[in-house]
Amino acid sequence: MTRRRLPHELALPRRTFLRGLVGGTALALALPVLDVMLNDDGTRHADGSPLPLRLMTWMWGNGCRLESWVPKTTGPNYELSPALASLAPYRDNFTVLTGFKNPVAGRRGHHDGMAGLFSGWPFLLVDSLGAPYASKFGGKSLDQQAADRLSAPTMFKSLQIGITKRHLANQGPTLETMSHRGPDQPLAMERDPQALYDKLFGAFTMTAGADEATSSLRVAALDVVMKDAKRLRGLVSSNDQLRLEHHFDSLFELQKQILAIPPQCDLPKIPGKLDYNLDGSEPLVELNAVMTKLVRVAFACDLTRVVSCMFTAPSGGQQFQQLVPGEFPAFPGAQDYSHADQHMVSHISAPYEQAFIHRCAEFCMANFSTLLGELRGVSEGSGNLLDNTCILAGSDVCEGWSHSENDYPILVAGGAGGRLKSGVGHYRSALGESITDIGFACLKAVDPNPETLTEYGGDGQGFSGKTNTPCSAILA
Repeated sequence: MTRRRLPHELALPRRTFLRGLVGGTALALALPVLDVMLNDDGTRHADGSPLPLRLMTWMWGNGCRLESWVPKTTGPNYELSPALASLAPYRDNFTVLTGFKNPVAGRRGHHDGMAGLFSGWPFLLVDSLGAPYASKFGGKSLDQQAADRLSAPTMFKSLQIGITKRHLANQGPTLETMSHRGPDQPLAMERDPQALYDKLFGAFTMTAGADEATSSLRVAALDVVMKDAKRLRGLVSSNDQLRLEHHFDSLFELQKQILAIPPQCDLPKIPGKLDYNLDGSEPLVELNAVMTKLVRVAFACDLTRVVSCMFTAPSGGQQFQQLVPGEFPAFPGAQDYSHADQHMVSHISAPYEQAFIHRCAEFCMANFSTLLGELRGVSEGSGNLLDNTCILAGSDVCEGWSHSENDYPILVAGGAGGRLKSGVGHYRSALGESITDIGFACLKAVDPNPETLTEYGGDGQGFSGKTNTPCSAILA
């Protein structure tokens, strides 16, 4: 619980910026939520307005192995499955949802899953121009519906980020991005952490091609802004002083990590079937670590309240270079898939290949846990960022080898300010509820006026994802 302010401490407006001037340029840096911005019990802002709620969608490609994903028991005391083992430190912060069906499935696996899970609309066919298939979203994606209804006075209505650069660009916008303002308005993702950093904190980054000496300008810029911070230190609690120091330390650490990531280049277009590029591996762990920290700062400083993140791509050619044959001692002499196209491997229904796919899903969940840790590690009011966020995480198919579209691997994390139930654990739908019910519940969980939201999803081309029944298993 937040303590009562002392008489000498000020009541700080929520949207306060530290300001300074360097090289003739005015700088402004947003602050995280501090005690002095809150009421006495830390449940609302000092002016009586509620703490911000946030929505995030997060996906990985090519599904999982259901036998290694679905927990054997249900309820709050369920046993974590092998695929979810890395999430153990956060088991009280997410719900596992299994047994759900996709009502807009039936035409093209990866396309069906992306549209159904992340919008509630069936996709629309487009001219494939020689590709195997092509489509676009039939309606506005979940994150963009939330961005419209939150109507937050933030710098960015939403952020779209991608961790991998290995994604399909020839099968239409459905597989290219998660965020869509409408059928013909896909929103491109930012895949370069330096570019995202520049977007959020442009005044504190060096320009492309700057040398090491020039990079000191970034530190100088932060020093100037921190002079403004010094005036606050005698007027806020010791708790808030620590929050300010942690905030600035995080920005410096982000700069160092971004500079440490090897340069990323888009792979050249390869004619015909995807060939394996032994030099095309990506530093996914390092990229994910930096991107999630940028999301954390963007949420903490209320720069945005809506984010979509594509960790690995639907039907994409991800390479998992850490999964060399030596990692599979039960399969002596196994083929080396560490630089192969994961999507291709997923369609080989053999023990070793499917063990490889399971390990890919494990890897994705380990990186999802990084996100949960970043958000849970930032206090906000009487809780933390994760407590005030709703995250819908899922994949484009259930099991990649068969393009199955029932029993999707889905997690809903965070508390959405108490609007999501806690302690659910593992909920398995005995009647095959719709995955669009989950999206509907997530949208209602962050909507400022959830009672006015009576319907979610839509229909078209003979398919319907429309629902008026939000998933009661997770919605408080």
